Amino acid sequence: MNFEKRLRALEARMISDPVVLSMPDGSKRELHGGGDFLLHLFPGVFGKANLSPGQAAQLDLIRQSVHAQRLVELLQCFLHAQADARASLDPFSS
Repeated sequence: MNFEKRLRALEARMISDPVVLSMPDGSKRELHGGGDFLLHLFPGVFGKANLSPGQAAQLDLIRQSVHAQRLVELLQCFLHAQADARASLDPFSS
């Protein structure tokens, strides 16, 4: 398989693979969403978006998790940051 086909296959898998969260009790939870669904959660971390109930539930699971993968780790950092620190990092402030 040439490089371009391998790259497309990898991108397709990353978009469709679930995000696996490790919870404090040792259990695993999966988040499913298409494409860049994690990116759409970022404004909700800063209170700048009206999240759907499903998105709010996803952020709650991320907040509770102790380990994750991909962009979830960045979301966790923001969710666990103090409110004043989060405000100073807010990319959505005007």
